[in-house]
Amino acid sequence: GGRQPVTNESGDCAVVMNGEIYNYRELATRLKVAGHRLATDSDTEVAVHLYEDHGTDVATHLRGMFALAIWDRKRRRLVLARDRFGKKPLFYARTPGGGLVFASELKALRPLLESAGGCWSIRAQGIADYLSLGSVPQPETIFEGVSMVPPGQVLTFDGQDVELSSYWSLEDSRYSVKSPKPPVSYDEAIGRTRELVRDAVRIRLRSDVPLGVFLSGGVDSSIVACEAAAAGGGNLETFTIGVDDAQFDESDVARRTAESLGVRNTVLPLRITPRDTLLELVRHYDQPFSDPSAIPSLAISQLAREHVTVVLTGDGGDEIFAGYRRHLAAHLAGPLDHLPAGLARRMARSAAMVLGQLAGQRRSRLGFAARWFRGLGMEPSERYLAWTADKLREVDKQAAWCGPDVRSTEQWLDGVRPSGLGALDTQAATDIRVNLLSGLLVKMDMATMAHSLEARSPLLDHQLAEFVVSLPPHQRLHGRKLKSLLRDGWRDQLSTEVIQGRKRGFEIPLESWLEGALREPLMDTLAPGSARVRSYLDGGLVDTLIAGDGFRDRNRPTLLYSLLVLELWLREFESSTASEPAAAA
Repeated sequence: GGRQPVTNESGDCAVVMNGEIYNYRELATRLKVAGHRLATDSDTEVAVHLYEDHGTDVATHLRGMFALAIWDRKRRRLVLARDRFGKKPLFYARTPGGGLVFASELKALRPLLESAGGCWSIRAQGIADYLSLGSVPQPETIFEGVSMVPPGQVLTFDGQDVELSSYWSLEDSRYSVKSPKPPVSYDEAIGRTRELVRDAVRIRLRSDVPLGVFLSGGVDSSIVACEAAAAGGGNLETFTIGVDDAQFDESDVARRTAESLGVRNTVLPLRITPRDTLLELVRHYDQPFSDPSAIPSLAISQLAREHVTVVLTGDGGDEIFAGYRRHLAAHLAGPLDHLPAGLARRMARSAAMVLGQLAGQRRSRLGFAARWFRGLGMEPSERYLAWTADKLREVDKQAAWCGPDVRSTEQWLDGVRPSGLGALDTQAATDIRVNLLSGLLVKMDMATMAHSLEARSPLLDHQLAEFVVSLPPHQRLHGRKLKSLLRDGWRDQLSTEVIQGRKRGFEIPLESWLEGALREPLMDTLAPGSARVRSYLDGGLVDTLIAGDGFRDRNRPTLLYSLLVLELWLREFESSTASEPAAAA
């Protein structure tokens, strides 16, 4: 925060930062003892003095969410660093003249690159991966030659070469001597988890401005609200989305939770004007993004900003604490991986066929069971997509793809999946590297920043995460229960309906919207032969999806929505390119 750039005493080093360093008070005290003179109370200034003492190891001392850039005038060196989980984005690109441009937004990077003679063009591989995953996987982007500094990494540029080095990864922390040894009992694991969550919430309550919590009916955000209230948040405000469809609405549960905690709760009934809402979404999100919960995320951010400047969220609870059904599925499937491949495949295919016929919906328990059995007979990356993504299957995408040559998304996943870990840890680590990084964190950062709101996620505190992943799988899935550490840890503080409730998050009634309010925009946008998506996918597949033929077990509403978002994004890009003046040579 504060005025930027901030320099050191001699003016040799300057820093700019987007984000927050939560432990800046403790760091400032240490720096003063070491002889540094701090001119402000800004957390940004702490970073420049840490760089003087620790060089490119500066980020290892920071606890927070940040994208920072340091210019070292003496060494003629640029240093870029991104926080451990990638909560804050940091983009960069090489220029035709051998230079480097960087920014925390793609909208800001584009004029920098074009003014240096660079091109701003779409990367077909980004579209292909988006169709499989629902977002463009980092560290690449949808634009040619534009990358992101990976989470937990530092980039240095000396005027010629770019060098990336890792200062932290969650998998490496499992084997670090600094990591606490797993407790001998489950009760001790719960006790330590409670301490670390409490500390993570309290340090994120440091703020000079009004603060609130995004509260759904789920356990993650309820725990964050519970600890924030216990830490003295008597004036704490909580914000909830209300949906007309009772299947998705959690506002009653959230209201009762807020009452039990003694905090205020404001409910925003979700009302959308379909075309306007989608166009707003595309304008705010720099890259195509097909998670429909981005719609309520934008709406609740706008509501919250009318009351507060900072919000705490429950983001990361599923990824860190094993909260997805696929985490339990991976854990249970581990021993089956040792069966002969042919036998496993035959068993899986038979069971999947029976369950698939019985299942009414892909997201139902039977629907997931069918996907689980189907996944058992697959290679690891194909299995990950079968259990995780609700988008276009690789086999269907390859059959319908008519754009430039691209590699398969499964091939990319093979390079992303960590090796040498157990089944649960492999699944969770891949979720963190794919879904969390390029999905959930992008969604929340873009939605909150669109309304000048700052979102903080205590459950993604790196000290808390390091402890949790050091625990054996049977303690994270105690009694085969998802997020058992959280559910058992706060059983006495929260209601049974929260502790035992099913996972929902900011879900919306997408299917009924596509058949109702979004039907006309969908037809107007995707049906014409001039639709831009038809440059990448065979028109027959698009027509099949619109007509509703087939794709029953592949979540047709989500596929349709992802194509709709992509088409609107491509049109927006075309429009912005047409209105741009020619770049200087």
